[in-house]
Amino acid sequence: MKFPILYEDNHSIAIDKPAGIMVHPDDRQDEYTIADWMKETYGVKGVGDAGREGIVHRLDRNTTGVIMLAKDNIAYTTFKKQFREHTARKVYRAIVDGNIRHETGMISLPIARAKSDFRKRTIVDMFSKDQRGEERDAITRYKVLARSTSPDGQQYTYVECYPLTGRTHQIRAHFRGIRHPIIGDDLYGSTKGKDVAPRSMLHAYSLTIEVPGEKEGKKEVTIVAPLPKDMKDTLAKLGFSC
Repeated sequence: MKFPILYEDNHSIAIDKPAGIMVHPDDRQDEYTIADWMKETYGVKGVGDAGREGIVHRLDRNTTGVIMLAKDNIAYTTFKKQFREHTARKVYRAIVDGNIRHETGMISLPIARAKSDFRKRTIVDMFSKDQRGEERDAITRYKVLARSTSPDGQQYTYVECYPLTGRTHQIRAHFRGIRHPIIGDDLYGSTKGKDVAPRSMLHAYSLTIEVPGEKEGKKEVTIVAPLPKDMKDTLAKLGFSC
């Protein structure tokens, strides 16, 4: 398997992750993952956790876009610190149900595991009774890029998202929590938007992060993954002019 390379140096590599592949193995499914590809391609044994060699952050199976990978422990330690301290800056793009009223906004809703489905996270507020276990603070800023009304009269919004924390399923759960779920999302999407896209319309558009250098020390890079064809096609189908 080959992946489009967006950035590469002696310590690290960033690829454009396609939909449909897992970043690392889990306990429920046995399939080829990006972690397997890293071991085969770069021999990263001992870099990070066993079974997740080279992996410093993750994207969901059907989320596309930038993912940063470590070839050695220098990069692994450097990147893990930035993700842990939220100094790596991530930008996502998504298509969501409905017309988001404000041009910009912030979703600040704690997230916890859901009682109703072990796979899901749920927002924690005075109306939710689905949470179990520890709740964790989560903050997502967003900006509206465009709005549209599809030929069948349904409204959609194209948004850019800036997660300030890095919780599992954060963007998906947050937009579901404000009643604008990501279309095509089979876990968090609405019935209305479920069949209008081939997958969850969430894309990791860019990542700004410090990479370890050779002699010059660390340097900051911004890595951008262009929108995938299926997302462009969905935008066009729903009447977006962008």
